[in-house]
This record gives sequence, C-alpha cells and structure tokens, in this order.
Amino acid sequence: MSKKLFVGNLPFDVNDSDLTTVLSVAGKVIEAKVIINRKTGRSKGYGFVEMETEAAAQEAVTKFEGATLNERPLTVQLATPKQEADAKTENTAETAEAKTESTSPSGEQPTETKTESSEVASPSGENKAAEAAVEASVASESIQATDNQA
Repeated sequence: MSKKLFVGNLPFDVNDSDLTTVLSVAGKVIEAKVIINRKTGRSKGYGFVEMETEAAAQEAVTKFEGATLNERPLTVQLATPKQEADAKTENTAETAEAKTESTSPSGEQPTETKTESSEVASPSGENKAAEAAVEASVASESIQATDNQA
C-alpha cells in the first residue's frame, strides 16, 4: 500500500503549508506539494501528500474523500504512478512551451528546445507527450467548469 496521496479539486488559493495543515489531522505529513502552473504561477487545483505511515494515508483518504475545503469537495485517494508521471509531464510540457516562446539573442525563434526529460520538442508540436499533457490539462479544466455549473 502507498503512503503517497493524490488530493484533487483543491481551491486555487491553497498552498503546500495549508495542505500539510489540513491533512495532518489524519497523521504526520512528510511532504505536501500543490502542483503549480509555471506559466501563470497559479495552482492547478491538485497536489500530492506523503504521509508517514500507510495507516495515516488510509485515515486521510477515509476522513477527507468528499470533505469540503472552501466549499469545494476534495478528492483524496492513494496516488498512482500514472498521476505522478502526468504531473511531471505537464510541468515538463509547460517548461518546453515557455522555452520555445523565448527568442534567441539575434531575435530569431529557436527551432528546437531541450526539455527537462531530455526529449526534443519542436515549436511545430511534434512532442507527443507535451501534446497529451496539454490535452489532459484542457480536459481537466473543462470537467471542473462543468462541475461548477452544476
């Protein structure tokens, strides 16, 4: 069983410290990390929390799944490697986009940019991982907008 939790549907004003404080009710929190959009500096509305023990992680899931924080129902579940990889991919894709948008000293747009994961991304969108991360992000925002309208 995992000690790492995925916490979704976080209010956008929640930071790492707030997340630690909330989940420490269930047990000792080793680390809490709210995922931030590097381009906007705003929370993406989810994060990961590592609890000290598996029992504390299970207790956090039991106590906080569906509980409201600032009028938003939380999603709290054991993190899967895919969720963590997706978060890293999204951050890598944003870094690649930010680097691609910058210009070289001569004023020309760069033709290739090295991402953090050593993949080569071109401005024409040939990086499949970056495209998938952007599509997932758009789909997530669309789902949140639909939930908020209901």
